[in-house]
Amino acid sequence: MSVTRLVRVLIAALVALGVATWSARAPHAQVAASSTLKQQILSGAALPQTLVAERIRLAALSRPRVAPGRVLVKTIDGAASPTLQALTAHLGARSISQPSNADFSVVTLAPDADVVAAAAQLAAQPGVLYATPDPVAFLTYVPNDPDYRYQWNFQRIGMERAWDINPGANAEMVVAILDSGMAYLDQGPYRQAPDLAGATIVAPHDFIWDDDTPVDLDGHGTHVAGTIGERTGNHVGTAGMAFNVAFMPLKVIDGPWDQAMGAPNEGTASLLAIAIRYAADHGAKVINLSLGFDQDVPPVKDAILYAIDKGAFAAAAAGNSGDAGSGLVYPAAYAPSVRGLMAVGAVDVNFNRAYYSNSNDYVEIAAPGGDITADVNQDGYGDGILQQTIDPDLAREGTFDQFGYFFFQGTSMATPHVAGLAALLMNQGVTDPKAVEWAIEHFATDVGAPGRDNDTGFGVINPRNTLRGLGVSR
Repeated sequence: MSVTRLVRVLIAALVALGVATWSARAPHAQVAASSTLKQQILSGAALPQTLVAERIRLAALSRPRVAPGRVLVKTIDGAASPTLQALTAHLGARSISQPSNADFSVVTLAPDADVVAAAAQLAAQPGVLYATPDPVAFLTYVPNDPDYRYQWNFQRIGMERAWDINPGANAEMVVAILDSGMAYLDQGPYRQAPDLAGATIVAPHDFIWDDDTPVDLDGHGTHVAGTIGERTGNHVGTAGMAFNVAFMPLKVIDGPWDQAMGAPNEGTASLLAIAIRYAADHGAKVINLSLGFDQDVPPVKDAILYAIDKGAFAAAAAGNSGDAGSGLVYPAAYAPSVRGLMAVGAVDVNFNRAYYSNSNDYVEIAAPGGDITADVNQDGYGDGILQQTIDPDLAREGTFDQFGYFFFQGTSMATPHVAGLAALLMNQGVTDPKAVEWAIEHFATDVGAPGRDNDTGFGVINPRNTLRGLGVSR
């Protein structure tokens, strides 16, 4: 495949929220059949052409900001069902459930119910700690397309000198990628990304399909994983920051193909909360959250606090609406009140805030996120972040086993730089997530006004200074 084919700008505004409305979702019997369809495809069955048309139709639908008919509730007495049944009877609740790995309950109302009003009514009741709609998460990136010499981002933050101190960590360091899945599996029509060959995979899970095969049908999750730990020194493609770590792929975002095949779950905030707890319970030491939603959802914050208490550091994308108002994006917006969670903004080649990166008081740190509209380093390509992933064009057509090197941009691309540095630092023995945050902030390169600012937080990550600053002599 030619360089021209591989290196092309793929500017796509993938900030749509969540999934199709309930009216577009299959009834229970059809969902069960769809689960069988996924297994058939994993086994190598041909993708029905009708799904191609369905994927296109679903992609064009207006997506809701919150999941229809769902309210998340936590009560002082531990969300006991009798209490909630009494509180929700007048709302016409159809069911109340408490998912595994969750400390909250899901109250299911009619699909057309006003969940915002219902949540407000519940929140005002005595004994209710919180009640909130279940917003649908969205990915925080804008993509583009090859080899280490084009990875200006690693060169600008001095990774060569950082690798002198810590050459890529090891497989005892588990990094959870909560995203669109990951190209880690050779099965049916799916293939492991060649530049991830040999990577250790720990406790993978697909929360969209509720199975253990979180394959990537989008490319976002694989690209993010590449920045953190794409295999390095193997004479293939590009490098990763902490290239010996183990991955925990957790699929929490559903794309058009998942919808078209009838996935039983949608990528909501509650699902993210459950996945964060799963990651912590299964040994993740670093959690990468290159995603977001535009509402405060207490279960997600609680889950992050739970993970931090279990020794996991989290990095979250600050959002890509910097040129359109810099609205709040969660879970990044929790960062100032949660030590051990860092909100990550994006910078360009010159360490200026990328035009799309949110400027807000919750931004704590910045890392290269790229700008595919410019070629400041004059290498002939837009200044995006380069990693291997599935070919986005072919993925849109239902082919998920073809790979290339693509330049993406966004705070989604900046966030795994922080997760990768955290993995290196924790591998050095700094195991307290709060200490990891302090070190990354304290040794950052201050590029704005002295001290913290809303554009780049405490500055741009400085991997070598961070590793050396914690008593490493080299």
